[in-house]
Amino acid sequence: MAAENDVYTLQYFPFSLYSLMVRFALVLGKRLNPENAPKVEIKLVNLHREENYSEQYLTLVNSRGQVPALTSPALPAPMTESYDISKWLCEKQPELVPEQHREEIQTIMDKLYSFHAKALTAGPEEKKHGIPNQAAELLEKKDLTEGHRRALEIKSVFHDLCHDDMFTPENIQDVEDKARSYIEALDRALSEHSQGKLWVFGERPTIVDAHATAMILRLIDVNRQDVLTERVQEYARGVSASEEWDEVTHGRTTLWNVSLGHVADLNPL
Repeated sequence: MAAENDVYTLQYFPFSLYSLMVRFALVLGKRLNPENAPKVEIKLVNLHREENYSEQYLTLVNSRGQVPALTSPALPAPMTESYDISKWLCEKQPELVPEQHREEIQTIMDKLYSFHAKALTAGPEEKKHGIPNQAAELLEKKDLTEGHRRALEIKSVFHDLCHDDMFTPENIQDVEDKARSYIEALDRALSEHSQGKLWVFGERPTIVDAHATAMILRLIDVNRQDVLTERVQEYARGVSASEEWDEVTHGRTTLWNVSLGHVADLNPL
């Protein structure tokens, strides 16, 4: 069970795909067993206002300037990978990985994390021009502290390493192949286990549902149904109508649009 005094903070942006995966995992874990669910507070990191490029965030939370991240005095260091956070949660709440499906769950999760979804979900303009190196632009400011400047330099290098070949035809093809392999594995699991129930493995959700729902709905939102099967689309639409998903998104899509207003004004978050 979680120590009573341990409090964790999820550094979160509500339209970050991997943030949604972790947030949904927390909700599902708490629904499965509130007794061993860690106490996690949600903190907005507003990417629209470059809060992830602040000196505090880059130096104390995540030098790569990404979300999600999990912080707490109970952790030896911030957790800055969504897969690591999910593994940590599954250790605290083993209900998310039922023993009879452990091996299949591991296979599906590994397939999901064998690629980064950005190459699939980016729009035509982003693919054509690339993702701007915002850290490099911020380095042009004259009033930076020495610590902030160094943090932005590290972030800028990471950006270039991560994004330089993201939208090459070769990488896009590789990501699409891996995404289809993931969807095929998910489709097989649904066919074998779901039997018309809401969740992939039947009556109760697992860590697979937390990640699969967010991924599939994002792909639907960006009109990438070409990499999805009808079965997984039907599954995700069913989960999107659930109370559990609404607790995360409050009726919003996985993508921000101007009709939603400023992210800082979202209430509830």
